[in-house]
Amino acid sequence: MTAFLYHFHGLGPYDFSAMSPDDLAPLQQLAAERDVEIVPTIYLRREKLPALRALVERYGVLSAEGALPNIAGFAIEGPLLGPDGGIPRKGKWHPTADEWRQLADLGPHGLRYVVMAPDGVGLDEPLDAGMTFADLLDRCYDNEVRIAVGHFHRDDPDRSARRVGEVLDYLHSRYESSPYLVLTDHLYNDMPRRFAHAWRTEVALARKPEQLAAVIGPTWTRQNIAELLGPVPAAVLTAALDGRLMPCLNFDGRHVDLTICRRTVDFLGCDRLIALTDHTEIDTMAGEVLTQDAYSRLRLRDDGAVAAGSSGYELQRANMLSIGLDVTQIDQLFRRNPKAAVAYRPKRQTARV
Repeated sequence: MTAFLYHFHGLGPYDFSAMSPDDLAPLQQLAAERDVEIVPTIYLRREKLPALRALVERYGVLSAEGALPNIAGFAIEGPLLGPDGGIPRKGKWHPTADEWRQLADLGPHGLRYVVMAPDGVGLDEPLDAGMTFADLLDRCYDNEVRIAVGHFHRDDPDRSARRVGEVLDYLHSRYESSPYLVLTDHLYNDMPRRFAHAWRTEVALARKPEQLAAVIGPTWTRQNIAELLGPVPAAVLTAALDGRLMPCLNFDGRHVDLTICRRTVDFLGCDRLIALTDHTEIDTMAGEVLTQDAYSRLRLRDDGAVAAGSSGYELQRANMLSIGLDVTQIDQLFRRNPKAAVAYRPKRQTARV
């Protein structure tokens, strides 16, 4: 297996957000031909919940029969997301308690994780009648569905960082502790920051030398990253150093500048990071038509917001080599770490006598 594609949205002709059970066998064949193992990531439209259940339940049957060895399960991005970000518009909504239970109960069939904003409500605040945020976390984790924190709110970074810590404290107090217990969406994107992390136009590129120097000039330490990067990136990086979550990073050079990627690898170490592509190979996603920006090669919504990348494993591997990572480090970031993360299953802590 060349790579483990952990978080991305389309392969060949398949928009993962529009798949049917009949697509599973040909997708398996395509993944095998590409020599990759995959976790298709879905933006879920509310009206597609029954179709998602049929897809994942059928996956569970075929996977148990050994028919889908290159598909390691599914992930969902949303629907509990912050107000900003280039997601398909219908991929953000507020499920009822019953809809949340339907999603969480897909864990035994192959739903591995759900990307969600951890900062929209406190743990004891209701998402719907009879379900607090803590109740949702319990339902997910008891069914082996983990959360990947991301798509944060932007109005109060200190509150967002505090709520990340509260979610981590809650989960690590109830489930066996592991770096894989909590995952993330890609670092620096869709979160409040105090620094420029990417330069995606020729106009922006003119400001890069000064802005990049401001963030990579100082040596990063636990003590200064909140000031340099902002409370939310600092909370995620510090938690990774402490073995409380496993963050992900995009190496396409457009989501995050490659110099910042290299500094992040040096700060965390290759054992505390997953490389993701967040790309798709087609120009539709969850019913929305995307266009590819000529300069950045990112795939955009009709309002110009970034919806996904277009750079797969081969290009990102080349980028990683260009910033001095060796083949062993790349294998750890792009295969061993994500494979171990997806294979992990959360377990309740046993009571001490």
